[in-house]
Amino acid sequence: MKHQTHIYIARKAIELLYDSLNNLKYPSGQAAASSKKTAWRREAKDLQRILYSHIGSITEASWAPDDILCDKSTFHVFKLYTEDEFTDFADFSKEIHVYHSKNYHRASGGGGLPYKVDHLARMINDMLKLRQFNDSFNMEHIMYQFFLLSHYVVDAHVPMHCDIRDDNPGSKKPSEGLYYPDKWHGKLEQTWEDAVLPVGIEENLIIAEKGKEMGVDSEYSDSVAYNLKKHAKEIDTFYLEPRKLLDYMIDLCIKSKKRNQRLFPIADPSEPVMAKFDDITREIFNAAIGNVISIWMCIWAKN
Repeated sequence: MKHQTHIYIARKAIELLYDSLNNLKYPSGQAAASSKKTAWRREAKDLQRILYSHIGSITEASWAPDDILCDKSTFHVFKLYTEDEFTDFADFSKEIHVYHSKNYHRASGGGGLPYKVDHLARMINDMLKLRQFNDSFNMEHIMYQFFLLSHYVVDAHVPMHCDIRDDNPGSKKPSEGLYYPDKWHGKLEQTWEDAVLPVGIEENLIIAEKGKEMGVDSEYSDSVAYNLKKHAKEIDTFYLEPRKLLDYMIDLCIKSKKRNQRLFPIADPSEPVMAKFDDITREIFNAAIGNVISIWMCIWAKN
């Protein structure tokens, strides 16, 4: 995702944090017990208040992984492929993840996005614990890390970040299969940015960049717009245990890979199936907002 989209999704995660926990589920899809919902919503009130009080950090922190840390190729992607996409798949597999009885191979050099999210979550949790004993970490430091973490969680929802097929074939990548042009990665992210910009500006969530017009709604702006009263019920949130966060993130990346197979079918990935793009866009934004909230609460709540 691009700059303003990261800011917008993080802002919407704060706005929808408390209300979306009415939809709290377990990762299996089973609804969480009422007592669990009540407990998490009680703690969410405090987290939401603190996040709002440090909202000034969101513009830098939610973009810092791209602009300051510059770790895109290492920790913003989790490049996967399936055995029906490449005939020589075994030679390039770093590891195999099984999802619904299907093998998903992470390519050698395919990035470690889930591991980065798990590491940051553990680090923030440690900061919260240490804060009880010394003043080395104030709440401003901790909220900055919450916003920074949101960048990696959102990137896991970008289908192209979890699919090796937009990488130009090379000697260290599977060769006997069909790739799609890597230009589509940037084009689709820019399409989301163009959809978000007018919505975010109208709601005073993001500021138009100097020298650029306010922008007008794109054909996909309705697919990224959220109203607290109308749309909180769309956002699924999940009760996550910290020790299972890594597995959850890997599954999340596999779901993104599966979305990309819908956009760029295995048989002919040369052009995206734009007829499905509107629905997939809403699906991606719903999931991104819900999972940012879920992982924030996984760190913050007393499980």
